[in-house]
Amino acid sequence: MATEKSALRVTELDFNSIRENLKTYLRSQTEFEDFDFDGSGMSVLLDILAYNTHYMSYYLNMTGNEMFLDSAQIRNNILSHAKAIGYVPGSKKGSLSKVNINITPSDSEDANTSSITLEKYTRLLGSNKDGVNYPFVALYSNTATKESGSFAFSNVYIKQGEVVTLQYLMESGNDSRRFEIPSANVDLDTVVITVQESSSNTDTFIYTKNEDITELTANSKVFFIEENENLNYTFYFGDDVLGKKPRAGNIIICTYLDTVGSVTNNISRFTFVEPIGGLFSDNVTVTSTLSSYGGVEKETIEQVRFRAPYFYTTQNRAVTKFDYETLLVKDYNYIDAVSVWGGEDNDPVIYGKVFVSIKTKGNYALTNFEKERLKTTLIQSRNMLTVTPEIVDPDYVYLIAKGTTYYNPNITDKESGELLALVNASVQDYNDTELGGFNSVFRKSKLQTYIENCEKSITGSDITMYAQKRFEIDTDKTKTYTTSFVVPVKRGALDVKLSSYPEIQINDSNGISRDAFIEEVPEILTGIDSIEITSAGSGYISAPTVTISGDGSGATATATVIAGSVRGITITNEGENYTSAVVTITDDNGSGATAIVKLQSEKGTLRTVYYKTNGEKVIINSNVGTIDYTTGSVTLNSMRIFSVTENEFYNDDILTLAAPISGDIISSLRNQIYQIDESDPKSQQIKMAIG
Repeated sequence: MATEKSALRVTELDFNSIRENLKTYLRSQTEFEDFDFDGSGMSVLLDILAYNTHYMSYYLNMTGNEMFLDSAQIRNNILSHAKAIGYVPGSKKGSLSKVNINITPSDSEDANTSSITLEKYTRLLGSNKDGVNYPFVALYSNTATKESGSFAFSNVYIKQGEVVTLQYLMESGNDSRRFEIPSANVDLDTVVITVQESSSNTDTFIYTKNEDITELTANSKVFFIEENENLNYTFYFGDDVLGKKPRAGNIIICTYLDTVGSVTNNISRFTFVEPIGGLFSDNVTVTSTLSSYGGVEKETIEQVRFRAPYFYTTQNRAVTKFDYETLLVKDYNYIDAVSVWGGEDNDPVIYGKVFVSIKTKGNYALTNFEKERLKTTLIQSRNMLTVTPEIVDPDYVYLIAKGTTYYNPNITDKESGELLALVNASVQDYNDTELGGFNSVFRKSKLQTYIENCEKSITGSDITMYAQKRFEIDTDKTKTYTTSFVVPVKRGALDVKLSSYPEIQINDSNGISRDAFIEEVPEILTGIDSIEITSAGSGYISAPTVTISGDGSGATATATVIAGSVRGITITNEGENYTSAVVTITDDNGSGATAIVKLQSEKGTLRTVYYKTNGEKVIINSNVGTIDYTTGSVTLNSMRIFSVTENEFYNDDILTLAAPISGDIISSLRNQIYQIDESDPKSQQIKMAIG
């Protein structure tokens, strides 16, 4: 009886399955039904067939993947797909800083010069905390005149990078009009293309990078730029239809900054490496007004894959909030996150505006110059005419974790110090994964899950979360300060209460300087603060009876009736010892009026204190401000703070207030960002205990 032939299973494409499939097929043939494939030379031939089939299937699979932006893995293919939808991946960007420069000519230098120019691309060196030097250059020319024997340059913008200048000859027949920049570290924001008529004619024309192809004409002096197959950059020109094409014999001059990217962020020490104006180098001081920021790396393939479709969807215009987010992240690589909301969603409501809050890499604040530049860019080329953009700084709320983590020493060989390091690392893992951006949500239970899963011996945790606000003190001036924790906070009890850091220097009532702290005034007796009407009711002829009931005593109030409705309730006695209360409105004629009680416990008073050497606390001022526990708002009234104690944790003149959070889940809105500050050792105050 003939053996039934087996069909090849073409869907099994791994090597072993292919080989076994071939053997099964051959055994089903009459000629090979008794053949020993494993013990003969046929086995080698089958291996070759299986390998060949596997290679081809893998190749075809990879080819299919590389045909689409979503699945491509090779950078060149991703670049090709991005180019088809008009997306140019972001290059490396050099760090930017702002400095003040003061020059006092020495006796050996020119004493007659009355003005000098700091030329564009004048070189400096920036030194990081490890003493490594990086090249910076002045971005623009600046001129200063001598005053009181010195020259002063204010707010000079400098950028990290080495200036590179390349020349190319536009040859006859160069229809491609393409020129390669042999570097993968080009800062595309700094590329300047100049076209010179010829070697004998030095007339030049500046070509600018194209931003909108719809505005091009045959005479538009623009250039285009893209990342090429060598992962360097190529710039090219128009074809005399879309952009002006340089003529044969023209000399193309390309100048750019070659940068190292993000490693030069947070540098604040700069020195010049060449005389300013070619004259002065002896007595030159450089003071940074803004540590370097904004340095970023070239966009990764995952970033290109994510951003390119959104960029294509926006069609280079800003209409929806997603358009704003996409365009800003694309154009400004120093942006880490963007939050956009309409004026109708603002507090207070402002129609006709769109609000944009930008979190930068490094969490520095945008300067007014940068904000205006962003706004102008949006208005001029992309924004709807009737909508005005406003740039709003992020509102950082720093979270502090205090408490105890318990562990079982019998199931671990780690010491408590090692366990604590793991716990602290897990807190940062939670911060990096769940927080640090707009629209983030803090969940205490999830934080504790991170902590309790970091090591098998961890048995539980008891964590209290604090919200911290940082604000700058205007020293030696009488000023009212306002800030907000953004979230509801708890009324203080024992050690779990609002506190300030570091010490501030203020005068007591006798004019003696004291090193003071700010704290809550303990509240023992609490009464009724106000009564808010929720429904005015109807049919009231005279004032109805208002009854306040709760766990306190003594509170009374009267109602005011206007046109048959209850329009106001006045507290006549605040009462005391209330932690909860309800109000009832009764009347023989009218009905329907309802109201809710607000307790004095919802607000607190702040005071200043100092400590004697023996530890005794002394009150300086028993009322320096207020705190609203429901909203987290804090006001310090007319305080004159002479100085803020220098410390290793925060910048000069920064005062911090911290208060325990009321609730285990908090959500950010609009420009709010919750963050556990990794650079602040005080952000994690957790101890280990056996339990």
